[in-house]
Amino acid sequence: MTDLLPRSVTWAPGGTAATALRSLVRRGRRDVLHSHMAKADFAVLAAAPATGGRRFSTRHITALRGHGKAARLLSPLVRRGLTAELAVSRFVADQLTPHPDVVMLNGVLPQADIAAQREPLVVMAHRLAPEKDTPTGLRAWAASGLGDRGWRLVVAGDGPDRTALEDLSSELGIDDSTDFPGWVSAPEALFRRASVVLAPAPAEPCGLSILEAMAWGTPVVTTASGGPLETVGRAHDAALFPPGDAAAAARLLVRLADDEGARQAYGSSLRDLQRTEFDLAGHVDRLDQVYRTGRLADLSGTGTRGNGSAP
Repeated sequence: MTDLLPRSVTWAPGGTAATALRSLVRRGRRDVLHSHMAKADFAVLAAAPATGGRRFSTRHITALRGHGKAARLLSPLVRRGLTAELAVSRFVADQLTPHPDVVMLNGVLPQADIAAQREPLVVMAHRLAPEKDTPTGLRAWAASGLGDRGWRLVVAGDGPDRTALEDLSSELGIDDSTDFPGWVSAPEALFRRASVVLAPAPAEPCGLSILEAMAWGTPVVTTASGGPLETVGRAHDAALFPPGDAAAAARLLVRLADDEGARQAYGSSLRDLQRTEFDLAGHVDRLDQVYRTGRLADLSGTGTRGNGSAP
């Protein structure tokens, strides 16, 4: 992260809540403080007497803020002290009480069009944890039979489920066509090469890797649930399947594998959607508006262009 920051941005350590609190207090008064995830929320609350400023928090998941009795007692104080609370999707906002003030889906950088032919490659790129439901992706791959046709599956990521997933791959007989490279620092290289990205999580809050795949014009097969309905689901030809339905996911993989023209058209549709609705520059402009006013002026839509206040 520090390598990406311009010289005008000062980096301060905050790897733990205590370290972040010390950094905030040491630097004194601020105009705006924006925290992400519960520990940062609590650190910003504790530093408030020293920092002042308008406080904002983005909710990335549907879980309650923090764990344990102390967190439950402090959570209302965090919420009441915020100028505005943001949610990364309407799906997340609807699961939280009280509802966040603003829904703002992620934005990502647009990418250049790819002229080269894609490889016969399907990619899953996410943390290997239960909430991502990678087993449904592996079962879909096995049911598709694409491995027997020269296609490959790459499961990029790491996490507590990795060993169990590798064992499941063996049980399903797809070891020869499936790779587990572990954590990948530059997944965009996979998105450029892949013909399809598969995202089986049943309750994805938003799906940053989905948006990054869209930016590369890579076709995405994902669940008809959660945040993906607000991103991929906005395409008229969206390849969506019911959560946990490996057979339905397999049918979508085969349909796209069998029709290069359909893959190209679908990928182009997703790329255009990302550029118009989920671009990073527009996201920054809207975030600046929230910082200045505590709300978004356009209340008409659900994407980043018109992602108005939550109900």
